[in-house]
Amino acid sequence: MRRLLTAAVAVFALTTAMMVATSAAPRPVHAAGAGDTSGCTAVVSTRDGKTICEIDGSKGGGGGGKGTGVDIVCNSDGTLVWDGTTYQCDIGIWSFSGGCYITPVVPQPATNDPIWGSADPSVNRAQWEDCKHIPPTLVGAAEIIGKCVGYCAGPNPVERITNELQIVKPDLGMAPPGGTGAIGFVHQNIWFWSKALDTSTQTRSAANVVGTRTFVSADWQIKQGDQAAPGTPLHCTSDNEYTPDKGAAASPDPQCGFRFTAPGTYTISVSTTWTLVISQNGVPGAPQTITSQPNTTTIVITEGQSTNG
Repeated sequence: MRRLLTAAVAVFALTTAMMVATSAAPRPVHAAGAGDTSGCTAVVSTRDGKTICEIDGSKGGGGGGKGTGVDIVCNSDGTLVWDGTTYQCDIGIWSFSGGCYITPVVPQPATNDPIWGSADPSVNRAQWEDCKHIPPTLVGAAEIIGKCVGYCAGPNPVERITNELQIVKPDLGMAPPGGTGAIGFVHQNIWFWSKALDTSTQTRSAANVVGTRTFVSADWQIKQGDQAAPGTPLHCTSDNEYTPDKGAAASPDPQCGFRFTAPGTYTISVSTTWTLVISQNGVPGAPQTITSQPNTTTIVITEGQSTNG
């Protein structure tokens, strides 16, 4: 008899715990009008006129995460189903939605990052999802793609693609090396190169916008002092880096080598030039010429002779 009573008490306790877990489980984020908003931490209006109820994970009790009494998660399309109704998951700063915490990845991955798959970066957002920790943590969180709520914050697709296709100033390799206190000699073979200069065509896309950046040239200028007149131009795009075993030899690429014929202080700079075309709805815009910031150094040339090293 005692065993039967013990078993009955255990079953009653288990049933009560399940009911408490179910009733205490966090509520999902939902659009205003789809249910009571009294439990909202904040009610946020989006740009397109919708109202989103944000629910902080510290409220609502329950363990949160997958496997709670409600056992719901955000789907891959950024929605969740609650009581037979589909709601948009909230993407706030670690706001709670459907059993998981989610927060945007900062900065967002480039539009050509493989994580996007077939998702459009203009209407989706990369986000961290943590379904196991309260408070949430990025350690162990999964990086997923979900729909933006209302709109995606940040630049529009044209601005985003244009920004991603901007260029940094190229590396300036030089032997003998330039810089403060650098000295070379008249008639010495000088080498120039750009380390790992990427001349490949780059493409980015978001929504109906496609940007293509095409390499044109790497342009070097050699000037004596701060003369305003154009200096000696070189169009050096090869990657022939000087090493000590080359001795006093000239660069194998004539456009990447130089000999100073007169002593003085010289300025050497290099920049790269590209063509950028932005297309919308398959219609290309006018080609834009974009040029990097120059990378500049100086060298003092004196009478004498030496190896590059």
